[in-house]
Amino acid sequence: MRIIAGRFKGLRLPSPRNKGIRPTTDRVREAMFSAVGSSVVGSKILDLFAGTGAFGFEALSRGAAQAVFVEPDRQVAQLLSSTARLFGAEDQVLILTMPASKAIPHLTDRGISFGIVFLDPPYGTECLESVMLNSVFQDLVEPDGLLIIERSVRDSATEVPEIFEKWSAKRYGDTVVDIFNKT
Repeated sequence: MRIIAGRFKGLRLPSPRNKGIRPTTDRVREAMFSAVGSSVVGSKILDLFAGTGAFGFEALSRGAAQAVFVEPDRQVAQLLSSTARLFGAEDQVLILTMPASKAIPHLTDRGISFGIVFLDPPYGTECLESVMLNSVFQDLVEPDGLLIIERSVRDSATEVPEIFEKWSAKRYGDTVVDIFNKT
């Protein structure tokens, strides 16, 4: 898997072995970034279920100011750190080695918010529901910020807080991408 566009274009994203990680495909990533356009430039990005960090590194490549990766697995978090070094982006990356349920209050307690929040939890889990039920989750998204949810077509759509307005919903094979704007 490679970065599609921008300053890291063509660089390979290392992927952990045997961790059950399902990276966002190039086709889906390209479609997401086409949809959000220049919104990524200068934005702070939260990749809440980071895995390989494909979304966050692609965003940095396309001009995002900073990416925060949340990844509970220490080995995968170390791989994210080495990828940031490889790309020369260490000063733009923060890696939180903790589950999303702890990262959300950790970030909101510090008053940190993001222009784009990307959620791509493991398919077939209840992770999205628990994130949406977290009372401070919506504080992570800046006013007029974007919430992007990637899920399997087999997973039911997750109810999001009313403060988010659905902007786009597209299907790419077995993947659905929902994009919301915080109103």
